[in-house]
Amino acid sequence: MRTILFVGLDVDDKAFHGTIINSKTGEIHYLKTNPNKEKLIERLLKFHSRIEDYRICYESTYLGFSLCRQLREEGFDCHVIATGSIPIVSGNRVKTDRCDSEKLANFYMKDLLTTINIPDKEDEAERDFIRSRSLISKQIVKTKNHIQSLLRRHGINYREEEKGLNLWTDRYRKWLYGKTSSLNESLKINLNLLITQLEHLESTIKTYNYHIEQLAATEKYKEKVSALVVYRGIETLTAMKIITELGDIRRFSHPRKLMSFLGFDICEYSSGGKERKKGITKFGNKIVRTALVESTQRCSSPPKVSYKLKHRRNNVPSELTAIADRCMNRLYKKSNHLLYREKNRNKVKVACAREMVGFIWESLIKAS
Repeated sequence: MRTILFVGLDVDDKAFHGTIINSKTGEIHYLKTNPNKEKLIERLLKFHSRIEDYRICYESTYLGFSLCRQLREEGFDCHVIATGSIPIVSGNRVKTDRCDSEKLANFYMKDLLTTINIPDKEDEAERDFIRSRSLISKQIVKTKNHIQSLLRRHGINYREEEKGLNLWTDRYRKWLYGKTSSLNESLKINLNLLITQLEHLESTIKTYNYHIEQLAATEKYKEKVSALVVYRGIETLTAMKIITELGDIRRFSHPRKLMSFLGFDICEYSSGGKERKKGITKFGNKIVRTALVESTQRCSSPPKVSYKLKHRRNNVPSELTAIADRCMNRLYKKSNHLLYREKNRNKVKVACAREMVGFIWESLIKAS
């Protein structure tokens, strides 16, 4: 029987704590090293020189996948563990770095942990690029809200003065630029600085959008993006979010596994002959889940191919368009059925987003 050494690592800025368990004898050894790859490998090889006998894991942290990639390059079998999948031991009131590493090694040896798919460096960089665009978008919203709150605190109301309804239009911005000249010095400087910051953020978001469009047109993403933009409610940005976050769609053998990955599973606590079902678990990729819910805002509207959607469907295979049409009809029937039953409109959108996952899985499988 081959000896396998299961290693659980607890990593932080100050030190790496590790627990090594011998699968054959059950012996446990502890180690502590400086937080770098070279020291860790040196300590492991001092204990046992056969690299192929090690099975290493650590919990997903700020390190991301960098340590895992480095260990794999050296020949070690290493995985990153999903934090939410680690079992909680009832009654345990001791938490130290060494205890955490020992718990990881024990659970890993018993195959009780869920590992995370490790993307390559290029895929991760492209995914982070699109995530950063969302950060800038949130900053724009916060800056606009701050400017509007500042104006209201000083008794300046655009809707009362100009009888305008919509904010942040060209007309509103012209009014805002003219208004700053008649304010006192401190408020004038404050508003000018905030407007300058807002314009810089808006310029940044345009740059992000341009580069995302260029990335979507590359050979790597072109077919997958074309398979998703044929859906009503999904354009290039949303398609790129879905593709970069999911990675290789073929690792999900069934749409239900993709639903689980996105946190669309239904919470259930049924016992003693009683069935209790709650909302979705939300244990999964929040970015894609949010993007899909936003894509179903008009799911209750009658199925219709708009001018923009028709333009996006140019030169796309008919089988992919047929899947999108089936999805649009299915969501229309489902949403109206739930609305007639007086279900909350937001819950209806979530239910439709969950239904949409299956069609997206089918489209990406055909485009892969």
